[in-house]
Amino acid sequence: MFKIPCLCSLVKEIHLYNILKMSSQNPNYQIAIDLISQYGEDAESIAMLRAAEYAANLNTEEWLIWEGVIKEIQNISASPNLQ
Repeated sequence: MFKIPCLCSLVKEIHLYNILKMSSQNPNYQIAIDLISQYGEDAESIAMLRAAEYAANLNTEEWLIWEGVIKEIQNISASPNLQ
């Protein structure tokens, strides 16, 4: 008899695959995960401080990186049950 896998486990596998894919393709995602792991709810504030520091020094390249990290943190925070 053919056994159908549980839909729940299939969804988890797909989600894990997407997380691995995102982290390998997007370094901002990994930075966001690291900040959330270290600072919890304050991760976005920490990233904003870093972005502001680079913006004040007119370092556009680093500022844009940190703006991307902020967006990743916001995306992760918008769907915390998927992380």
